[in-house]
Amino acid sequence: MEKVKILVTDNLVGRMSEITKGRYPEEDKRIEWVMVQKGNDEEELLSLVPGASILVGARYPIPASVLKKGDKVYFIQQCSQGYDNIHLETAKAKGITVSNAGAAGEIPVAEHAMMLMLAVAKSLPRSHNTMAKGEWVFPQLVSKVYEVYEKTLGIIGLGRIGARLAVLANGFGMKIQYLDPYRKDTSDLKFPVKSVSLKELLKTSDFISIHTLLTNETRHMIGAAQLRMMKPTAYLINTARGVIVDEDALTEVLEKGVIAGAGLDVFGGHHEPPPKNAKILQLPNVVLTPHIGGATAEDIYRNFYVTSLDNVIRVLRGEKPLYVVSPGKV
Repeated sequence: MEKVKILVTDNLVGRMSEITKGRYPEEDKRIEWVMVQKGNDEEELLSLVPGASILVGARYPIPASVLKKGDKVYFIQQCSQGYDNIHLETAKAKGITVSNAGAAGEIPVAEHAMMLMLAVAKSLPRSHNTMAKGEWVFPQLVSKVYEVYEKTLGIIGLGRIGARLAVLANGFGMKIQYLDPYRKDTSDLKFPVKSVSLKELLKTSDFISIHTLLTNETRHMIGAAQLRMMKPTAYLINTARGVIVDEDALTEVLEKGVIAGAGLDVFGGHHEPPPKNAKILQLPNVVLTPHIGGATAEDIYRNFYVTSLDNVIRVLRGEKPLYVVSPGKV
């Protein structure tokens, strides 16, 4: 039996081989699993990719150089919704099919965005940090915590995650508007949502949450000019990709109090993690988390592992893969 070499390019999804044995024992006999050891290391990938037919990725780049050297690669399975780490132009040129993990991150990222909204509205970090130091700052905070009830939430990108956030926000009694040129029908949401332009969304939202994919069009779509359109009482939430927002511009408006604050799970001014002396990390009106929005135990198993693995097995069986984001020969 000829083995099929599958290269897992991210040690975060290294359990793939364990799950295959229990879930697909017959197919597992055909697979030669090869796992990276160092993580984000192009030289390691270049040394491992020859002979690989399938790549399984997550956080780290799969650059053009690796795809060019992978003469036998015909399918890439990305274990998340975002696939901006894959050099799609080279994949397309070589006829490599690329799939993502479908609903990966839908529940946890939407919950995380809602959590960040509540945290900034309720001044949670300051409350916690002062209490932990034995300080009682009720007088200073009493007029600086806010309700989200009947506030306007602007969602940029009403796909799976954005729509899930809309459901959560509707439960809190928020008014919801959105920007998404690809979303033509919102009847599935069962409650009112309003389609608006970016300018109107920025000017009229109390909270703005970003849930669009990173593309050439969305890179730095929120820059200095856009941030200055926001209300001085508004908050920006980003759990998508850091470089959708110009981080230097965001840092400046937060320092100057142009907007009320931000909740960030992703960072764009630097490679993640940002350097310890990055200004954005020092600001009192920001709530920060280390890109863990989609990293729940449930979602990693459900989508990083099972959904992605099931799709790989479909391809091995000669079936069409699901969740194709860039078609190729498969």
